[in-house]
Amino acid sequence: MDKKKEVNDIEPGPDSSRSVDRFGFIKTEQSNSQEGVLKSRSTHERGREERRIRKWRKMIGAGGSDWKQYCRRNPHVVKRRIRKGIPDCLRGLVWQLISGSRDLLLMNPGVYETLVIYETSTSELEIIRDISRTFPSHVFFQQRHGPGQRSLYNVLKAYSVYDRDVGYVQGMGFIAGLLLLYMSEEDAFWLIVALLKGAVHAPMEGLYQAGLPLVQQYLFQFERLVREHMPKLGEHFIEEMINPSMYASQWFITVFSYSFPFPMTLRVWDVFLYEGIKVVFQVGLALLRFCHDDLVKLPFEELLHSLRNFPEDATDPDKLLPIAFSFKNSPIWWSMVGVSHMDMVLGHLEELEKEYRKRLEGPNASSSSKRLQPLKSKSMRRVGSQVLSNSNVGKK
Repeated sequence: MDKKKEVNDIEPGPDSSRSVDRFGFIKTEQSNSQEGVLKSRSTHERGREERRIRKWRKMIGAGGSDWKQYCRRNPHVVKRRIRKGIPDCLRGLVWQLISGSRDLLLMNPGVYETLVIYETSTSELEIIRDISRTFPSHVFFQQRHGPGQRSLYNVLKAYSVYDRDVGYVQGMGFIAGLLLLYMSEEDAFWLIVALLKGAVHAPMEGLYQAGLPLVQQYLFQFERLVREHMPKLGEHFIEEMINPSMYASQWFITVFSYSFPFPMTLRVWDVFLYEGIKVVFQVGLALLRFCHDDLVKLPFEELLHSLRNFPEDATDPDKLLPIAFSFKNSPIWWSMVGVSHMDMVLGHLEELEKEYRKRLEGPNASSSSKRLQPLKSKSMRRVGSQVLSNSNVGKK
């Protein structure tokens, strides 16, 4: 028995004969074909990138010492530079600074180590089962029981102990995995805490609690925004019986860290950590806007496939994000009353949230629908794993 287990546990490490991209993902034929373009682009832009890094280092200061003061003095400069993309060599540190996780870590010395070493979790077997599914084409996570998988297990296990109400949901692995590519286990853990508990923005823990209540709310809001900004596409979705739970759940659960090209994921996360969840709505709308003319012509099966497999051009962050930032997420008349862009975005999302809660709690919520709520919650709890199997992973 021991011998059999020993044989099954032995898996080869990453194939050294296969090349990887600059982020550590094994290259596909498609990415190999683009290598010459990327090399020439990087050579042409190397000087500009070095200047950007110097500017960012000046903003941050030694170990982040100047960051808060710079943000207070120059908030518009910080926002503009983050939207252009954080230099990759500084990304991990900046993510910790803008998320509030660095402060949490400093205020809680030794907590992470205690959670990992001395506590047990009811989710341990589930976490172990899912680890190999997290970024399977990245060299850091490929080796079974290797350093990447051990770090991923430690972070997820620690959070499932830290917040037993949330525990563990499969989509959390992609968030933890993304963070581990840019920071230590302890840093990644506290950034997850900052996100789910709301250190800077609204708490995200409702994305992973029983019934995934925040996912349901966000999908309701997103559906309304699609109808508002793209009425023709919204009507086509109704005719073909397509709703956001069929394609957009994993956008919110993993914040685009699953099944999308990694350069896009990073740029979205730069902005998301600084500006909050509204960016997920904006990027989702931008994807639909980019492909609008094709989507409105497709029948159900082809439409669903396209919503889960966007073309390469649509996921180019330099093309997609300007479209995303153009969405105001508010009725047209809001732009005439002198409020800021962010106030308009957040204000309209709040209005849709109120409407969503009225529908849940209002007179239309009959006793029969209330009886069905536990079943609905149970099925939504499984969304965390189901939506991940509905898309292709190998797009990194």
